[in-house]
Amino acid sequence: MISLGPMLDSILRDLHIPVSNGGIISVGFALGQLLGILLLNFFLARVPVRWSIAVATWVQAIALLCSAVISRGLWSLVGTYVFVGLGSVFLLTIPGIVVGSNVKKGAARAILQLLIAYAIGMMLTPVAIGVILGAGASWRWVLAGEAGLSLMLAVLLTLLPLPDVRGRENLRVRQVKEVIGFHPRLFATMAIAAFIYVGAEFILDVWLAKFETDTLGAGKAWAGAVVAIFWVGIVAGRFIVQPLTSKFPISRILLVGTTAMAVFTVGIAVSRSLVLTDILVFFAGLGAAASTPLILSYSARFPKWHAGVVFSAVMFLAGLGVLIFPYVVGPLVAATNFRVAIGLSALLAVGVAISTRYLHRAENEPLNDGAEAAA
Repeated sequence: MISLGPMLDSILRDLHIPVSNGGIISVGFALGQLLGILLLNFFLARVPVRWSIAVATWVQAIALLCSAVISRGLWSLVGTYVFVGLGSVFLLTIPGIVVGSNVKKGAARAILQLLIAYAIGMMLTPVAIGVILGAGASWRWVLAGEAGLSLMLAVLLTLLPLPDVRGRENLRVRQVKEVIGFHPRLFATMAIAAFIYVGAEFILDVWLAKFETDTLGAGKAWAGAVVAIFWVGIVAGRFIVQPLTSKFPISRILLVGTTAMAVFTVGIAVSRSLVLTDILVFFAGLGAAASTPLILSYSARFPKWHAGVVFSAVMFLAGLGVLIFPYVVGPLVAATNFRVAIGLSALLAVGVAISTRYLHRAENEPLNDGAEAAA
């Protein structure tokens, strides 16, 4: 998920793609993720989650290999990246569905623990890619290597057990209305917050490396490292926030974090120093750290298996943020400059901070009937 940003400059140069079209690759990835979430909820509910996630990993492995081997221009790469996104979203969503459906008390802490591992992967990958590209290797070799890792993961997931979610059903419109109807305002707030936060995060994930290359003259290895620095901040922040979830309201932690993210992202946009920018990137990641798990943790306020539906529905709407906002940056850079485009991420973070006002009200309401602890 994080690989496109560090590779973007190399891809655009090699395939002769103008920067205004650079965000289209992330659009293909996001479209695949949206399609995957629809399949997971509307067609695959009767399939045990272990088989769904295993098959999806095989799809991701094959799609990464095709991206490395057959891509000869923008649209062939976008086409293969649709299937990369399709496979990856199962790996991202299914663990959260399992936790949201089976863990009610302490859901924020549980999802934070889950996403710490995710964040560590997001932290290490850009460093590895930056080193590989800096040594002169092609982005195609990076994707081929990721295909190999996905293949090994596919074999492991085919063999290892995974707890299922009892009572899952393929959704129909009536059932979606029923699930959302338990708490429509909370669902709407979660959806809006996830949509704009993930958009803010992915602007930095996809464009930070290119921003440093074009605006501050960074080399490929350094530019790849800046994305890792952002995720170092996220990993550190998730370890810091984890014990705080039992001491402070979740909404207040989210408010402080997203406000900090907005402030430091403005600093990134206006900074003229490469070193200062990287320091600000770390603190922006620190502020962003818990946003995704804390927003998603509110899914546990919905009863029984409905929590998994809410989790994946919010992930679907977050995927729309991935689809729209990183793409917008390309035309915005072409029309204005890179600093204005990075500033868009700060504006979106402010929007998430505003949404915490209603999330705070929801915390003072009792859990819905049926939402007793299952683990």
